[in-house]
Amino acid sequence: MKIIIITGTPGCGKTTLSKRLKEVIDCVLISLNELVIEKNFIIEYEEKRETNIIDFEKLNSYILQYIEEAKTKIGCLIIEGHFADFLPNNLIDIVFILRCHPEILAKRLEKRNYKNKKILENIQAEILGNCSNYIYQKKLSCPIFEIDVSGLSVDNLVKEIFNILEEKVNPNNYTLGHIDWLNELFNEDRLSEFFD
Repeated sequence: MKIIIITGTPGCGKTTLSKRLKEVIDCVLISLNELVIEKNFIIEYEEKRETNIIDFEKLNSYILQYIEEAKTKIGCLIIEGHFADFLPNNLIDIVFILRCHPEILAKRLEKRNYKNKKILENIQAEILGNCSNYIYQKKLSCPIFEIDVSGLSVDNLVKEIFNILEEKVNPNNYTLGHIDWLNELFNEDRLSEFFD
């Protein structure tokens, strides 16, 4: 069984992409946010940050058992979520990190009716490349692809993923760390718009 991880800051399009990929390739999909709520893998709700505190011990146990039971039954498993990096290294075959320009991300999160503080927190996480950093710190030996989704439709993003999987594109165009919103905004003297 091949396990594909799709991660990125909330609003980058992980769930939309994953659901579309599931439609066009023979894969089972686990959306971590949905799973956490469905199975109640929640310790508490943090009002200040408007987010669930996840019980990673229960989540990890469930995922490991699911993979063990499914490994001979399914050929491909997509696990998507901004905290998908929790998975043990030996279970990850390929990683896609979706990145989105902070201005576009802000508009997407506004459409979700996120409060200003939560929008800013997520934009800061995207500027700092938190999801990419978490993957980098894992020191994975599998292929990792960082994709700028800012100007891509879902259909074009699916095509790009297929081109990567079928090795029709230069993998150097997707190396971890090649997207650097921090440096871009610093050079434009715009960091103060996003950080106090």
